Amino acid sequence: MATYDYSIADMADILHQTSSLYMASCIPIDYGTGETYTSVEVHMLKYIIDHPGKTVTDLSREWDKSKPAISQMLKKLETKGLIRRGPAPDSDKKQLYYGTEKGQELNRTHMKYDSRVFAQTIDLLRETCSQEEILLCFHVLEEYNKARRKKHYRSSPEY
Repeated sequence: MATYDYSIADMADILHQTSSLYMASCIPIDYGTGETYTSVEVHMLKYIIDHPGKTVTDLSREWDKSKPAISQMLKKLETKGLIRRGPAPDSDKKQLYYGTEKGQELNRTHMKYDSRVFAQTIDLLRETCSQEEILLCFHVLEEYNKARRKKHYRSSPEY
């Protein structure tokens, strides 16, 4: 495997560029349901479906976003009929979030869309990177996300 020499500033710049390119994809698109949604909406929905029963506080911590920002996104998803909320068993004040049937259907079409479109990007990567390098990249990104959460939430018992 090739070796690379990046300064900390170079690495930060690469991550910033990657993030910026990804966030530029926030133009609403039709994932196959006849309605348009942003990538942030469908990925938040996917997270809620994959992790049912999360609170605003949970999502705020896990997405590294403010509670007001998360609340705003949840309100959008709820208004669109993609999620529903209900009281926690231990507290009527605490609300838990779940995907609706409409949300489940959007999630299925979104997963098909991402599988098709993201596969094209992976195919381009394979022109210059081995499968091992691609998998290592995603492993490192997962660990990077964990490290960022630790840095921000050291006092949280989850991290």
